[in-house]
Amino acid sequence: MQILEELEQAFHDIPFENSDFQNKCFVMASQQTQGRAYRAIGLRMFSKIRAIKELKYGRELEDIDIEEWEQETGSDFDNRRNAIKIKQKLELRSYTDKLLNDAIKELDCLYAEFKTFPLITRDEFEAQEIEYFTKKFDRALKNNGNATLESLESMVTLESFQTKLIR
Repeated sequence: MQILEELEQAFHDIPFENSDFQNKCFVMASQQTQGRAYRAIGLRMFSKIRAIKELKYGRELEDIDIEEWEQETGSDFDNRRNAIKIKQKLELRSYTDKLLNDAIKELDCLYAEFKTFPLITRDEFEAQEIEYFTKKFDRALKNNGNATLESLESMVTLESFQTKLIR
């Protein structure tokens, strides 16, 4: 059990999904236009928010199950089965707590990035679409469709993309 606790502590703050760098570089900067970056932030944030809500309601339902299993009095076998079910539910919580921590940290990063953008209307977003798709296809042609080269290009352009947002 000590090894599991050691691992949980060691990896508690290591992101199992996107790091801040990944979000800034590959979720936002790779989009190449403000509208698409803004949209990507929203998509990622709402995905995380939905996952957190599912966890919240799942936990509430688990708590009801646990309460019910604790109150049930049946055969010795039923009671032992219920004790195992309770243990199983409670043991899984440390991992889901870690994922919740990751989601909250990722939301903090994404929200901070969101706040650097002006609010973008649908019309403004639509007006940028031709620029986005032109850049996207030009980039794909330039890199012969090599996603690795495109990712490297995103890393190189991250700083200039952030500079454009600040202006």
